[in-house]
This record gives sequence, structure tokens and C-alpha cells, in this order.
Amino acid sequence: MPGRTPSPRPGTRPSSRSVSRPSSRPALRVRSAVTCLLALALLAACGGGGSDDGSGAASPSRTGGSPGDTQASLFDKETLNIAVKKGQPGFSTRSEEDDDFAGFEAQLVQFLSTDLDFKAADWDVQSRNREKVLRERSMDLVVATYSITAPRDKKVDFTAPYLKTYQGVLVREEEKGIARLADVDGKRVCSVRGSTGDPESEQDDKAKKSVRDALGPNVVAEFRNSYKTCVKELRRGNFDAVWTDKIILEGFAQDPRYKDDVKVVRNITVKKLQFYGIGLREGHEADCRRLNSALKRFLDTQWVLAFQAHFSDITERVAGYEQQYKPTDDEFEALAETSCGGA
Repeated sequence: MPGRTPSPRPGTRPSSRSVSRPSSRPALRVRSAVTCLLALALLAACGGGGSDDGSGAASPSRTGGSPGDTQASLFDKETLNIAVKKGQPGFSTRSEEDDDFAGFEAQLVQFLSTDLDFKAADWDVQSRNREKVLRERSMDLVVATYSITAPRDKKVDFTAPYLKTYQGVLVREEEKGIARLADVDGKRVCSVRGSTGDPESEQDDKAKKSVRDALGPNVVAEFRNSYKTCVKELRRGNFDAVWTDKIILEGFAQDPRYKDDVKVVRNITVKKLQFYGIGLREGHEADCRRLNSALKRFLDTQWVLAFQAHFSDITERVAGYEQQYKPTDDEFEALAETSCGGA
């Protein structure tokens, strides 16, 4: 990629490549909202935020950092550092064709880089470190299945949403004993640290208990640093189920590396609607509003094509997949009003 290559920062792993401009090929690739105030129901629907990794590193203040940080546009930079989830099927995975990354969020970043005319360098991030890399200025944007939640919005800003999903569970293909939510109670379940399935992502005891009891009060939950690790341990028999957003689980269930071994339980839906937004440091309201406008153009012109390209199993099986996964105009506008620090 032309221009500077960013230096490695704590909490991230650089891509083997960076990208300046997207290609025009159909399978677009990238190299390298908001408190939930749609209504009180949406606030209740959202989960908690990521946790610090225990390094003790200082974070910027609530104002978003130094005065210069609140004035300069992110888009004035030569290259924007973007934290993504690499190796997450459907969202960002390495292509076997040319050793590049492809997926729904990879395509979204590529669209944004063209629409807003910036160069992008993608870096890997774990769920628990998403707030950290923004507040420490390692990353400029986080596009990594990042649910818009009230606890997270106290630390960073969010754009309006580009995807929504309920939660569910993934089990081994031969599993016959887990067919409804009540069947999960008492089972061994894996989720990810810093995700909305981690009680420690919440701030008060009542909210923590709500997360712990979402699948049943007797669930034996353990946490790993990535969903890939959870799925691998599920296949080995270390867990009975993996719990997270259904769209993430669907990505694993359709991936050739996992599809013969795992399945999403269709009759289990945890009523905890998640809205994915782009995270950025506080103090960049104008940049955030520009991102909102670009996201609306993406939703209006590219969302269906991108979803069909990267979640083909869903689009072939579910007639109303747009209603399930694409934010409506009303949802987008309601969350846009409280995005970018507006809450």
C-alpha cells in the first residue's frame, strides 16, 4: 500500500498487507448505536462492553484526549488504522485465492474507504480490547462486530448501526439434546471475554446477573479470547454449546472448515437484540456524522449485495433475512440521533 505502514501497537496484530484503494472486483476485499436509546426496550436489549486487558495503561479522558484530538479530522490522516476481527467467518477471513481478507465487514470498510476517500490499514483486535485500542489511539476506527451498548458508549463513541442480530447457540452437528432454550440450562457453554455474553462487560450487579442467567441459572460458562477458540473446543467436546450473536454463529456454520461439525440451533433465539456500529474515539463528532452518512449509502445501495455474498446460506434459507439482519430506516435514524456522543 502506498504511504506509511503503521507500527505495531498494544492489543493489535498488524495485517500482512495494507490497502490504499479498493478494487472494482465484485468480491470486494480490504487489506490492509450509541447508547441503546431507540427506546427503553433497546436499552434493555443491549449487552455490556469490552474489558481492559489488565495492562494498566492509561486511557484518554472523557473528552477524547488532547484538545488537538477533538479538532483534527481523522480523515486528514494519510492512513486510517482500522481494528477488525480477522479469522471470523462471514465478516473477515483470509481468501484462499490471493491470501487477502474478505467478508461483510471487510467489504464495508472497503466501501467506506472509497466513499470517504481514505486509505485503510487493517489490524486484528480481540473483543476485550476494542475500547482500549481506541482510547489509547492505537486505532482510529473499530469495525469488528461491535455491539452498541450503554457501558461501551461511556468510553467511546459509536456510529449508527449497519447490522442487527439476536443471539443464539451453536452446537455439534450430532447434538440431539439441545433443541430449545431450556435445554441449555446446566450445560457447558463457551463465550468470549469482552463480548455481550461476558457478565464482566456489564457495570452493575443486576446487569451482570442478567447476562449470567440469559441461558439459564445453572449454565456452566467459560470464556475464551476468540470465537474460533470456542468453536474448536466445542468440536473437541470441551463444551456443549457456544453462545453469542446468531450472525456470528451462522458464519461458522457455513464456513467449509466447520460446517460438517457444527450447527446453529434454529429454535433458540435469545431476546437480546444487538446493533453493530463503528467505534471511534470521543471528540470526533463531525467524522462520526460523515461515517453515518456513508453507512446510510451503504445500507441503501450495497448492504444486500454484501450480505448475499458473505452469508449465502442465510439468504438461500431465510426469505425475510433483511428484516432479521438489516436495520430499518426507523432504527437507523433513531440510533443516529443518539450516536456520535449525542446521547
